[in-house]
Amino acid sequence: MQYCTACQKAIATIVVMDLTNGAVSGSQHVCAACAEQLGIAQPKLPPKFSPEMLEDLLGGIKGGKPAAARARAEACPGCGMTPTEFRSKGRLGCPRCYEAFRGELMPLLQRIHEAQTHRGRLPSRAEPIAPPNEDRTLTDLRRRLEDAVRGERYEEAARLRDDLRRAERGEESKP
Repeated sequence: MQYCTACQKAIATIVVMDLTNGAVSGSQHVCAACAEQLGIAQPKLPPKFSPEMLEDLLGGIKGGKPAAARARAEACPGCGMTPTEFRSKGRLGCPRCYEAFRGELMPLLQRIHEAQTHRGRLPSRAEPIAPPNEDRTLTDLRRRLEDAVRGERYEEAARLRDDLRRAERGEESKP
C-alpha cells in the first residue's frame, strides 16, 4: 500500500507509468482525487436520466390526470412511495409497492424478461424430474446394496447393483 505522491495523504489507487522505448522509466502513484485534478482520470459523475429516458424505461405512464394528482393517488399504502420516487430511485420501498405499481411494473418486466409470469427455474425443454416414488426406489436400492456389501452377501449385492442400474436408466426390473 502506497500513499499518493501528489498529496501524501490518501492511499494511491492509480499508478501512472512513464514509458520510454517500451520500458518503464518512472512511475507515479496517485489517489483518485489527485488524478482528477491532474487530468489523468475523468471525474465520476452520477448517471443522469432524463424524465423521458426513465419514462421510456418504465413504459411511460399514460393517463388523463396531471402528474402530481396521479402521484398522490397512486402512492403505495405501505411506505408512501410515489411513482416519481420509484422512477428516480429504481427500487421499490416495500412489498406492497409491487401491487401499488403493478401497472408500471408489468410492461417493464415484459421488456426485461420477455414475460410477465414466472416460468420456473428450469427451461420448458428440460427433462422431467423423476417422480418421488422412483427416487424412493433408487434410494432404497442403494441402501439395500450397501447393506448387502457390508454383510458380504455378494450374490445379492450383484443382483441389487443390476437392479439399480436398470432403475437409473428407467428400465423395468426383471423378476
